[in-house]
Amino acid sequence: MSALTLLHLTFVGPDKETATVEFGPKLTVIYGASNTGKSFIAQAIDYMLGAGKLKEINEATGYTRILLGLRLANGKVITLARAPGAKKIDVYNEDLRVLTAQRPDATLGTVHNPKSEDNISRYLLKVVGGEGRRIRTNANGKLRTLSLRDLAHLCIVHEEQMASPRSPVLVSGQRTSETAEKSVFRFLLSGEDEADNPAGTSEVEKKIGKGKRDLLDQLILDAQTSLTIEANEPQLREQLTRLETSLADASAAAGELVSQRSALLERNRALESQSTHTRRRTDEAQSLLARFGLLRQQYESDLARLGMVEEAGNLLGYFRTETCVFCGAAAEHQQPGHHLDETSQLQSAVIAEIRKTNELYADLMITLEDLEAQLTTLDTEHTDFRREAATLERELADLDERLAPQHADVRGLLAVRSQIHDELAIHAQIQRLEDTKDRLSNISPTPPPARADGIPAVHLAEFERLIQRELLAWKVSGENRVNYEVSTAEISVDTRKRTGEGKGVRSILHAALTAALARWSADRDMPHLGFVVLDSPVVTFRQPEDNDDDVVLPADVVDHFYRDLASNFLCQVVVIENKTPPSDINDYARVYPFRVDGSRRPGFFPAPKRKKNS
Repeated sequence: MSALTLLHLTFVGPDKETATVEFGPKLTVIYGASNTGKSFIAQAIDYMLGAGKLKEINEATGYTRILLGLRLANGKVITLARAPGAKKIDVYNEDLRVLTAQRPDATLGTVHNPKSEDNISRYLLKVVGGEGRRIRTNANGKLRTLSLRDLAHLCIVHEEQMASPRSPVLVSGQRTSETAEKSVFRFLLSGEDEADNPAGTSEVEKKIGKGKRDLLDQLILDAQTSLTIEANEPQLREQLTRLETSLADASAAAGELVSQRSALLERNRALESQSTHTRRRTDEAQSLLARFGLLRQQYESDLARLGMVEEAGNLLGYFRTETCVFCGAAAEHQQPGHHLDETSQLQSAVIAEIRKTNELYADLMITLEDLEAQLTTLDTEHTDFRREAATLERELADLDERLAPQHADVRGLLAVRSQIHDELAIHAQIQRLEDTKDRLSNISPTPPPARADGIPAVHLAEFERLIQRELLAWKVSGENRVNYEVSTAEISVDTRKRTGEGKGVRSILHAALTAALARWSADRDMPHLGFVVLDSPVVTFRQPEDNDDDVVLPADVVDHFYRDLASNFLCQVVVIENKTPPSDINDYARVYPFRVDGSRRPGFFPAPKRKKNS
């Protein structure tokens, strides 16, 4: 029985319809249209075995737990449960397919730690084999222990890796990981892990002192424990680059709104200044109106008095014959008509005063009318100012409302940037500690030479024949003589290097190497997950066309590929493809058609239920 057998992959969440696939004991084929969650299934399986992150897709929104059912080699069934984005994996000693609040039988970390058993890597390595086996990580002979991720990379092949020009062995694509990846492959073929003391270690190194190295190991472990983001340094720098771009875009968007707000504030200040000036002019006009109103009353009083004087003078001049009211002469001393002359003079004086006062009064009325007109204009301006101020307040409120999420986004991006800077600083510290440790361990004048990959020739030849066996069984044209180049970890078939082939051939050769490694491990009881997941191994094959640079295989390659995996493959295999497999494969495999003719299933995730019209 295989070390691990996939039973099911299930997504559950509150008020969400369960999304699940059950895997067949031998071959499972998932095919159909794009954007139906096929590749997401492979990514989710990898995620449940300790991968750092899972791609976020809209269809997975609302699902809070991922369940992976496994049968162990001893027949025991367990379920791994992990939340999206979580750094812990719960283990249940039962086949669990629903959302539950029950306490797990174990909770494990996702990162391999050779000094602790509380991680998924060591938990499953005890099942699949390889726990404690040593892997070389650099040319100086630095060692680390085998992790579950080392095996998962060779068992779960994602779509972008399948057709990649990179070697199927060098899955990470990072030069700093090449030595470790070659060492893992060497161990799987030879069965021999790395020695404790590589050749070339000087006696001086042994005398440096175990205490210093232990202290550095502890400092490195403490620094690694303080990391909060499951990403290596290149990935963090890539994230930082994307983050800086997003931050620049967000700042630019917010800056435009801030400029608009500043312009509105400047206009509001100018409006307040104009309004203050208008109020001051209004107060001055009202004060003048009040004073001129008093003057008007005075003029009107003077005119009334002068009119009365004029009338009184006439009356006094005509009816009084005694002492003259004008000069005081007694009646016997007055000339005839005396009172008439005096009355005429008084009347002339009064009329002159009345005329003068009327002129002043008329000027005053013109001034009053002008002041009234100014007050009316000022009142209109003040009303316009209030209306414009209200409009500005509404525009400012609208801008503030639009700026709030922009500011929140910028603050969030700044927080993440700060976190990434902190993580990079920790990685730099770890690298400095590693460098210091390497210097302590390699203080001889010349560093020890890099050892050869050391795969025994007989083992290498047998493995090459296994790859050839897969290609012949799948009816790939040619003799299919395979050569594995140890220095580059690349394969050639009939002297044609895989890197120089088209996508179709690169994909089928990658699948053949993965299948051969699974057979090799099963035949020799070597560490292996016990299953393989192949995403798009034959999707690019097509009939020959003119001017096609790719080597096009016979049309029946795809049919023989499926039939061989269904009938002759020793391990469980999951194949993910776009094209429809042979119709007779349904008799030998569990087949899931996603969004194809005659299929009721739209994809991995159920279609959202339509809301009923009320």
